[in-house]
Amino acid sequence: MALSRLNRIIAVVILIFAIIYGWKCLFEARRPPCYTIDVKYFGSNIPTSSDNEDFSIKPFKIPFERSQVDDMVNRVSKTRFYEPQILIDNNLVNKSTYGFNRQTIEMVRDYLINTYDWKKTVQELNTFDHYKTNIA
Repeated sequence: MALSRLNRIIAVVILIFAIIYGWKCLFEARRPPCYTIDVKYFGSNIPTSSDNEDFSIKPFKIPFERSQVDDMVNRVSKTRFYEPQILIDNNLVNKSTYGFNRQTIEMVRDYLINTYDWKKTVQELNTFDHYKTNIA
């Protein structure tokens, strides 16, 4: 009787070790490798010293300069659009199937050039508080 009880205990211990070993082999072996990421800085290769950085929070207002708006309007007005239809394999194809609808983008361009009030939008944005800071 004692021998059969010992055999049962040994069998249970072996079964427990087999389950643990199978679990480790099945699931831990499938873990993807852990990759390291090299820290790269945008701009110069020399990182800025954190001792000299100013982390204070400073309020600011969005500036409105008419020259910048005129430059942007000038650039938008010079936008060239694709032909409304092209010939592919002797079939006329509307190019809007390849991207943005031409009539819609022309309406947006005309709205930005003629109707949109840039100064009013900047004034509305400046009614909110804006802040600048360095993030470490």
